[in-house]
Amino acid sequence: MQSYLDQHQINKQGRNFRIKIYFGFLILILILILIIYTLVYSPIFKIKEFRVAGVSGYRIDEILRMIEPQILTTRVKNFLGDKNLLVWDVNNPDLSKTALAEAVIKRDWLRQSIIIDAQERERLAIWCDKNNNCYWLDKQGILFENAPQTEGSLILTVQDISPATAIKNTKIIEERFAPNLIAVVDGLKRIRMPIKEIIFKRELQEIHVKTYSGPDLLFSIRFDPTLNLESLQSLMEKTGLKNVQYIDLRVENRIFYKNL
Repeated sequence: MQSYLDQHQINKQGRNFRIKIYFGFLILILILILIIYTLVYSPIFKIKEFRVAGVSGYRIDEILRMIEPQILTTRVKNFLGDKNLLVWDVNNPDLSKTALAEAVIKRDWLRQSIIIDAQERERLAIWCDKNNNCYWLDKQGILFENAPQTEGSLILTVQDISPATAIKNTKIIEERFAPNLIAVVDGLKRIRMPIKEIIFKRELQEIHVKTYSGPDLLFSIRFDPTLNLESLQSLMEKTGLKNVQYIDLRVENRIFYKNL
């Protein structure tokens, strides 16, 4: 009889233990549901407003499309969605493949808003390949955004006549020559000559510039062109480049020119 009572008591205790386990599991599920609801559906973490400063050439929705791929980087963040304050925990996202140079992101918890202080990537010139694929070129030598085909000297356009295809978000040329090429293009912008056409000859690593009413200019990007550009500036100030057919700056620290 004692053995039966002990077994009965053991079974009863087992049932009570299982009930407690089930009840605890139910409470845990309810807590998880409450947490998920709070994080995903509750208005507590919902973003009410996006504010963007420092950028004038793009709409807010365009800025967000550039930044969001660097924000929604995990399954959890994708689940929470881009309108959740918790997701925007990246201060300086990698924007190297966008038209933005940088973006500082701040969360205003009290007003439930996201503040983005962005800076546009500088548009140095337009770069076009032989198939007329054109992209904006920045000062790091990277092609970063589709660009229109233009003529004239208001916006410099470099025409790459080689078989190479321009590829967005890549360097236009190998790293060792890129700074020299950028220096030439930037120098052409600063001297403000009436430029008709800029041709890049990749096989020679040379830039040929045709002007509307002045001499042609020949540059090499195999060396730093700083001193050559300074010499060109001095020659322009002294002579006005009158009656000059072309100016050859393809030799380092030397300038040659031919009169008409």
